[in-house]
Amino acid sequence: MVKALLFDLDGTLLDTSRGIFRTADKTACALGLSPCRDYEKYAQFVGPPLHIGFNKVYGLEGEEAYKAAVIYKSFYPETGLREYDYYDGLLDVIAELRRRGYKIGISTLKNEDAAKKMIASSYFSDLIDVIHGSDEAERLEKKDIVLLTLKDLNVLREEAVLIGDSESDEKGAAASGVSFLAVSWGFGFPSGLANIRHVDRPEELLSIYEGVDMIEKIETKKAPAAIGPYSQAVKVNGMLFCSGQIPVDPESGAIVDGDVKAQARQVFKNIKAVLSEAGTDETKVIKATVFLKSMDDFAAVNEVYASFFEKCQILPARSAVAVQKLPKDVMVEIEVIALV
Repeated sequence: MVKALLFDLDGTLLDTSRGIFRTADKTACALGLSPCRDYEKYAQFVGPPLHIGFNKVYGLEGEEAYKAAVIYKSFYPETGLREYDYYDGLLDVIAELRRRGYKIGISTLKNEDAAKKMIASSYFSDLIDVIHGSDEAERLEKKDIVLLTLKDLNVLREEAVLIGDSESDEKGAAASGVSFLAVSWGFGFPSGLANIRHVDRPEELLSIYEGVDMIEKIETKKAPAAIGPYSQAVKVNGMLFCSGQIPVDPESGAIVDGDVKAQARQVFKNIKAVLSEAGTDETKVIKATVFLKSMDDFAAVNEVYASFFEKCQILPARSAVAVQKLPKDVMVEIEVIALV
């Protein structure tokens, strides 16, 4: 089952041709070369490392090609980083794929820092889970970048698809052991797409990827292990349902010493560990339920509670109830629901 969709950046997620071609022109001028002006040929700069692009377009070899790549990188933040266009409908499609439960990553041969800055400036900024790109020395191949993305998304190779617009994407998918889907709206395949699985419009992705079975168990050793027929937390369709946490130290398995405040602090430490394992944090909590052995402890627990959620612009909804007895006779137990 496909759980993650990895997108190439240049020519797949964004049309970055304006910025790339303008920076290539400026680099050529700095080297005393006449700008190519053949934008179809300039597509050679998209996909492979920059020094290869300068070799293919300008015939530069060895150190000269690498020198050109260094100059290009120095110009790009000013001349190209924010010069891009959106492909019609793709932004809405990515948002819908996220809603359907897919993890969204970017695996690009563009410099990773540049890729992150570009996405941060775009409308995609809140829709991408992981971004990996080339290192400064351009030693990473596409397959290496894909595997790094899979690792951070915590998915297997067979659970991912690389979506791209070039032969380097196709080869990178094969080398890394993930499936590949081509798009026709990018910089293209010289041999065409007749024999390659592809889509012509972003909306076609929604017909292929209809949704994920999103019931996922969350488990971490940094929180107390489940001691009964339950999970620490369960992730379902972008939401995390956390089981109630009591003040157990996960390393010793013992109830922490101290008053109700000490117990509440350990409870929230456990909750934070579970949230982190699921890829979220306290700012995404939307509902909390507090169980107290005695309502006399409400003010003390509330003080610790407020400290835990102090970074939240919108505090979660909450219920607080006193119960006759809690597991292991603790003084407080808290469960939360969060977005992921």
